[in-house]
Amino acid sequence: MRSSLLRIAFLAGVAVLTATQAGAQQKVDVRRAVTRDVYVRLNGAFSSLKVTGWQKDSLVMTGVLPRESRFEPAMGAGPGPVPGLKFYIEGAANTPVSGSLELFVPVGATVWAKSGSATIDVTGITGGLDLNIVGGSISVAGNPRELNIESMDGTVTVNGAPTWMRAKTATGDVTIRGSCTDLGITTVSGTITIRDGSFERSRVESVTGNVTFDAGVTRAGTLLIDTHAGTIDLQIGKASLDIDATTITGSITNSVTTRRPTPGRDGRGEELALSLGTGEARATLRSFKGNIRLIR
Repeated sequence: MRSSLLRIAFLAGVAVLTATQAGAQQKVDVRRAVTRDVYVRLNGAFSSLKVTGWQKDSLVMTGVLPRESRFEPAMGAGPGPVPGLKFYIEGAANTPVSGSLELFVPVGATVWAKSGSATIDVTGITGGLDLNIVGGSISVAGNPRELNIESMDGTVTVNGAPTWMRAKTATGDVTIRGSCTDLGITTVSGTITIRDGSFERSRVESVTGNVTFDAGVTRAGTLLIDTHAGTIDLQIGKASLDIDATTITGSITNSVTTRRPTPGRDGRGEELALSLGTGEARATLRSFKGNIRLIR
């Protein structure tokens, strides 16, 4: 009788949540009819989250959490599709954070997720993503409209073509493969690697982390790379690019043309102005103590 009632409730669009305990774990099973652009917020103590975009007007969350964790969903009332859902997970005191969750949402959804040390993997979302961790890793594959990532020590990997992207880390490495219209990356000591595709407006900043840019800059596009002590490697293919490179105490190596850098202002550091092709795009490279290398 109970299982029949649950099936009726699901068909009416009401979420079904089971938190059955098996040993030291509780199982999570949430199902809800949602709008195609639903906003989903997930905050709390989980160690693994996999998010997948699908062609359905429904949300499904499954997984396991420690038995002592408190799982609080807020999913709205009524049988119809809801535009927003919130989930909060509170871990038990003095207990290591664990728990693995898998979330399926419409491809146009916006997902906000925050945890401590966690692994977050996202595929197939064309809406928005806002992801925040302390340690672990974040991996995104696909073409989200907006992508915002913050990580202290965790690594960040993006494969795809987000329209707008911001990534900020302290020591975590950032790797981007694909394309982006508006890109901004900031790190303290993590390495930044950008490969493949083409980028229209890009601003990359680091303190001690090294930066490698091995991608194209679109026509009339701009690339700005600033470091304090990190090395900048600009790997140039068949680019039509104006390049302005400046260091204060570092050196500049030009392996693209025969032009050599000149001493910087006040005799400190080096400068190099270089035009490749018709100069349809511009790259500005600046480092205080780090070296700059132009590589074909």
